[in-house]
Amino acid sequence: MAEDNPIQKNSSSDNEDYRKVGFFEALKISKWGLSLFFKNHPYATTTYIIGQTIFKVQDLIYTLIFAKALDELMRVIQQPNAIIESMYPYLAILLTYSVIETILSFFIGQTEAVLRLNSDLFLRREFYYKLNGLGIQTLEQPDVSDRVHRANGYLWNIFRYVDSSIEFVTNIVKVVVALVLVLRFMPQFVILTLLISIPYLFIDRVMRGKIYKLRFENTEKNRRVNEAAYTLQSPASLQEITITKSFKYIDKIYSEFSNWIINQHLRFSQKSRLWGHVVAFFRDLLTFYGYLEIFKRFINGVLSIGNVAFWMRSLNILESSVTKLIQNFNDLSESAIQIKDVYKLFKTEPVMNDGFKELPVMEKGPSIKFENVTFSYPRNDKKVIKNLTLEIKSGEKVAIVGQNGAGKTTLVKLICKFYKTSKGKILINDEDTSEIKSESLYKNVGTLFQDFNQYHSLTVKENITIGNIDNIDETRMRVAAQTADAIDFIEEYPNKFDTIMSERYKGGIRPSTGQWQKIALARFFYRNPPLVIFDEPTASIDPDSEYNIFSKIYDFFEDKTVIIISHRFSTVRNADRIIVLDDGEIVEQGTHEELIKLSGKYAKSFKLQAEGYKE
Repeated sequence: MAEDNPIQKNSSSDNEDYRKVGFFEALKISKWGLSLFFKNHPYATTTYIIGQTIFKVQDLIYTLIFAKALDELMRVIQQPNAIIESMYPYLAILLTYSVIETILSFFIGQTEAVLRLNSDLFLRREFYYKLNGLGIQTLEQPDVSDRVHRANGYLWNIFRYVDSSIEFVTNIVKVVVALVLVLRFMPQFVILTLLISIPYLFIDRVMRGKIYKLRFENTEKNRRVNEAAYTLQSPASLQEITITKSFKYIDKIYSEFSNWIINQHLRFSQKSRLWGHVVAFFRDLLTFYGYLEIFKRFINGVLSIGNVAFWMRSLNILESSVTKLIQNFNDLSESAIQIKDVYKLFKTEPVMNDGFKELPVMEKGPSIKFENVTFSYPRNDKKVIKNLTLEIKSGEKVAIVGQNGAGKTTLVKLICKFYKTSKGKILINDEDTSEIKSESLYKNVGTLFQDFNQYHSLTVKENITIGNIDNIDETRMRVAAQTADAIDFIEEYPNKFDTIMSERYKGGIRPSTGQWQKIALARFFYRNPPLVIFDEPTASIDPDSEYNIFSKIYDFFEDKTVIIISHRFSTVRNADRIIVLDDGEIVEQGTHEELIKLSGKYAKSFKLQAEGYKE
């Protein structure tokens, strides 16, 4: 009885994508894979295909030349006045063949190296360009997330798959040539070779299918345990893990599943190897039978010694070529299932199509309108935004407040076209965002999310100017750092703005969480977009720095449209208008003074927070 899986079984086991791909589907995948290599290296790919095709049949050609030379040698030594010069033409042919083979081998090896070494670069680029084009909403779907995880693991197999596809075609050519030769000489050998090979074909396919099904059905579990392993490797995570003494528990999650999956693999591999050895034994018996027939014909004077060598080698080539073709076919079938994930990912279309209208680069902040907008996250019926109507004027400074889960950050994501509305529409300067090209929208938008990016391998300068790295304005960069209250600690770094932002690199430092947030703010100020969106911009910053930053922020973004999301009322009280969200709806809006007089949710929360600061 098979061992139980230590992690609860995933519903993806009902998915049949792990099954063997059909022949025509495999052809499509091979064509797609070849097109990637032709796109990036057309000449190397063409040379490699032609060279491999010629190279595959070289052993049959060499065997024929060698057999003729051997017969000539036997004829020469039987003459009374035998001279070695009679063999020179054959030796010259063999030498010429050897030189051609060496040159051909060199070009094949060189083109293979070009394709293999460059494949890591361009396949990775093709991959992340595709993911970038799919969009957040598409990537967050569980089936797409699983496919991305599997595709990321199989991406490096594309070259091997393309190489196997080329080898498969050239092996077919070789088998056909060998079959035609041997069929005329010993037809029964051909029939027996095919009969023995058929069981091996199906046994090998079945075992490979079981192994891949095992991997496929456990994709999500594998993601979970890999995340556990990553947590144990992360210095930032180890701090809490050490204190809570949770290392052994997380290690148990990783090791139990890993041991289980390894044992399953070994079980299937053992059966596969056993059947492989049984079939190999019968193939050996068949080869000995073929040799026996050749020896009989030689003794009866039907064959020359050269013919004996030629046909013995031809039988070996046929037998090994058929075996290799079967292995190659099954390798392709197995790889096609894996590459199918990459193929299907590249064929995946975004859930939300991009718009067609160009939004010009703006001098002033845009107006924003929400018209009866309703939104639910994918695979969730709960309405995060409910029939919301809101207008933000050009150049207005608006703050959005509310409890966690009220829908504040969701509004930002909808403006940025990360998701499409379930109902209603959003207008920027009276243009429907669903019709605006994303790239032209992002030229006018700057968003600092609560989970901002930290580019550890980049310098301070690169972290601040990353959106405009080709045209750095040093003065503007320093002003941005100063506005973000970051200039003082940057000047204390060993290499100032050229300091790498991680202690894992020579000369680098480890910024505090608050310093990272100020660097992110500086990046935002440097960008200086027409539409400015802050999502909890000072969550990790001390109150003094927060006051310094927000005393400048409205002047800095004069004539820009500013949206601020924050739990700190000291951050939002000076906004032109404060919007209070509750359960996806606007329940209050007005200035700080107006909302205090209203004595509603805002006033209550403000007083509670103020009392907390007094304590």
